[in-house]
Amino acid sequence: MNKKRSSEMPALMAINVGSSSIKTAIFYNCSRVDVNINFIGLATQTMKAKYSPDLEIGHESYTLNTGDDLLKAATAVLNKVKTIIAKLKWPTPDKIGHRVKFAGFGLPAQQATEFQEHILEFNDYLSSRHNKLCLTVIHEAKRCFPEAIQIIVRDQAVNDLSLHVQERIPFEKSHIKRYGLYASGYHGLAIKACLREINKTCNTQNFSGIICHIGSGVSVSAFIEGKAVFNTMQFAACDGPIMHNRSGTQPAGLVLRMLKYGLNSNLLPNILNRRSGIYGLADISPNNNITVESILNDNQFYIEKDTYLLSIATEIFKAVSFAPAASNFVFSGGLATKHKWLAPELLYRAKVIGIEAKHNLNHIIKYGQSQQKQIDDLNITLIDIDEQDAIISEITHLENKTASINFSDGICEVPGTSVGLIKEGLDGWGEGKISLNLDNTAFNFDEKNLPEAYIFSGSDRGEFFVRSMFARSMKVPSIFINDENLEPQTILNKKIYLDTPTRTAIEL
Repeated sequence: MNKKRSSEMPALMAINVGSSSIKTAIFYNCSRVDVNINFIGLATQTMKAKYSPDLEIGHESYTLNTGDDLLKAATAVLNKVKTIIAKLKWPTPDKIGHRVKFAGFGLPAQQATEFQEHILEFNDYLSSRHNKLCLTVIHEAKRCFPEAIQIIVRDQAVNDLSLHVQERIPFEKSHIKRYGLYASGYHGLAIKACLREINKTCNTQNFSGIICHIGSGVSVSAFIEGKAVFNTMQFAACDGPIMHNRSGTQPAGLVLRMLKYGLNSNLLPNILNRRSGIYGLADISPNNNITVESILNDNQFYIEKDTYLLSIATEIFKAVSFAPAASNFVFSGGLATKHKWLAPELLYRAKVIGIEAKHNLNHIIKYGQSQQKQIDDLNITLIDIDEQDAIISEITHLENKTASINFSDGICEVPGTSVGLIKEGLDGWGEGKISLNLDNTAFNFDEKNLPEAYIFSGSDRGEFFVRSMFARSMKVPSIFINDENLEPQTILNKKIYLDTPTRTAIEL
């Protein structure tokens, strides 16, 4: 899809990193070039360069052998982009937007500083190696285009603190706060691209219905009047249905059993996020040339395919329970748009339609021309989304989005998360408050009416040793910030989200 842009616009670049792919697009004037590499981790990869029609250049395709070498894959695709820019005599990109999922709660888009990269590293355990590949690509983008502004674009389904209200999280309030059990939901850029296309083609401003994104990653989301009320990929890459190399949501007891039987906890992310999913079902190593598409088309994997489809259908069934009046179903993602039988099959398995409606919908999809299909008072839409343009849209408006609080120089005293209004000293004790403590601030060692968190600020961290010990014994998240890096008046009376391990502080 080629989006029109003013000739005065600088060159912009979008990089969409998945767990096994790097998709890039560079825009200049009204033209566009896409360079993609897929199947990173398999024995061989395919890299493609696609030029917009106005450039009158034929598409290119190459076979590579990067295997599981993330740096080699990143270098190959970005060097190709650099070569194409030179060939077309385009300027190098002014801004480069990187799609990232697991960067913690924060602004939809912000500059990829060293501090932000540390947060990506911290959240890597959630990401099915997405963050490792993303960081590798960011570093290579800096090498290839040192003058460009590198920007992370969060792939969150919602910009609020959490997709779920606290009453939907079945843990004690203290545990929710302590461990940051806030669900952002993911595949947010795909969702935004879907909503934008629906608004444009169907004239629907506040979408109500179900969005099913089915590609290498799979997620199902429910919307009511434009507001997300459910998303399967809540906390981590393996949440929700079974995916190509991600286990999908599994009982907590399964993980506890692995640990009890002696599994090294450091191996858990690799088992759940890499050596599992449909590859695990088919008992196939992820380091080969068999793709998910080939598994779905191979009759010898009938049982594995059945389990995979039932897993997705189960999540669609869940989504409908959050939006029971839903009559609009949108399918996006590479698998859904290439294999159009998936939509009728999944809706049938999810008990949304009956067998006769399934056959009728298959016929309509196969022979119909329009993007939107109707069956049994349901509207079914297949959308070939453009996440790259969604990334460009976010980085174009970056100048209006700046972080108001900087705790990046802080030191975590007690790990945890909190939300509260910042007050000084004893005024900051109590539910919904964060206590700011300076060198000479009075401190209450009473174990009752504790604050949500402590902020310690002074010239000597040692001055707060006893107060930090008390905070640790009470399990109250705490952070120390040198007074040279903090003006108390700039944060007092502000309600913030504070995550002490990552030193993230965001005004709410």
